[in-house]
Amino acid sequence: MTFCLLPPFYPQTMPAAEPSASVAPGAPLGRQQSGGYLPALTGLRAIAAWLVFFNHYPLGPLPPPGSARAFQYFVDESHGLPLLLLLSGFLIALRYDNASTGSFSPRGGWKSYLQNRLARVYPLYALLTLATFGLLWHWRSPQATPAHLLLNLSLLRGFFDEYKFTGIGQAWSLTLLECFYLAAPLLMALRARGVALWLQPLLLLAMGAGLVALLAPLNWHGLFGSYPFMLSYTFLGHSMEFFIGAWLAGRYRSGRLGSPSGPWRTIGGVALWVAVTAGLGLTQAQFHNPDHPLTLVLNLVGLPAAGGLLFAGLLSEVSWFRHLLSSSLFQKLGRSSYAFYLLHAGPLAFWVYDWLPGIWWLQLMAVQAVSYGTYQVVEAPLQRLFSARKLKPLHVA
Repeated sequence: MTFCLLPPFYPQTMPAAEPSASVAPGAPLGRQQSGGYLPALTGLRAIAAWLVFFNHYPLGPLPPPGSARAFQYFVDESHGLPLLLLLSGFLIALRYDNASTGSFSPRGGWKSYLQNRLARVYPLYALLTLATFGLLWHWRSPQATPAHLLLNLSLLRGFFDEYKFTGIGQAWSLTLLECFYLAAPLLMALRARGVALWLQPLLLLAMGAGLVALLAPLNWHGLFGSYPFMLSYTFLGHSMEFFIGAWLAGRYRSGRLGSPSGPWRTIGGVALWVAVTAGLGLTQAQFHNPDHPLTLVLNLVGLPAAGGLLFAGLLSEVSWFRHLLSSSLFQKLGRSSYAFYLLHAGPLAFWVYDWLPGIWWLQLMAVQAVSYGTYQVVEAPLQRLFSARKLKPLHVA
């Protein structure tokens, strides 16, 4: 069998986990110190990774009209990207946003902040990108050129529609993530000067529209080549997830999320997520166009809203779902989810999938095992090697 190199409609991502500290899974979730480790959110990364896997899994020809076709559309539209972007926005704001001054204040200075952000994402990505281009060169692929390699190693390929899927195809969104890391200090500074968080995504969207109007007519390898590309593949279009995460971090740190009497936010977040995903499947079945306006609205507004409600539930409610995500198994799966994201599709995946029967659960277990081994042997040591001096963890009662 051949595992698909690119997603059928809407590519996914799995940004690297953020550093954090320790909080017992059953601890009260009211007022917290910044940087607290939240096991349920680490476990949620595993769920997002599985959504990516199923979104990319080759389900075969489209079945005849009926329940099987509806299910295939539903699986094809199961996206993990908004959850990961929400998590990145939440954790960056929780760790680095100064609650007393409203400014962005990294401990250890800006050099330490940038070094740690790069260390979380880049070493494993660079290593696997070099391995991928080695395979592409061996296979005499037209992608195996110095220009393509440079665009991938520099993370610039995410700005070009023509090159976004080259190399490790699903890693296009690392460009999006690194843009957020670089922009976060400026965005928090704007908020401290009175530019509300809800207004900033609109300003970034206007900036993206301006860049498309300016650069698209140049027709230069798809650099900001269209409005759908800008919305679906750049930070300027995807910023809402980060800002919802940052807003939740502020309310969580100040204790303003409250303590609901039941897991209604968690249940509502899951239900809304399923409903929006079903809406995406119906829209795709009707229009067969990933750039349809309704598809873009559901992806860029509906899923972030559902993810934000789910996050609010996991942060403020005690539920069986939160305990499951906080379990030891899901902690291991969540920590290795970045390796999973880089390895689950593309040229490197052939080494796993081509030797296995076409059984989804067997292939999922295999890529999980390989990813966990890669995390333990390669990713974690590289992070320790390239990170700045670690902060002592905060243990919150």
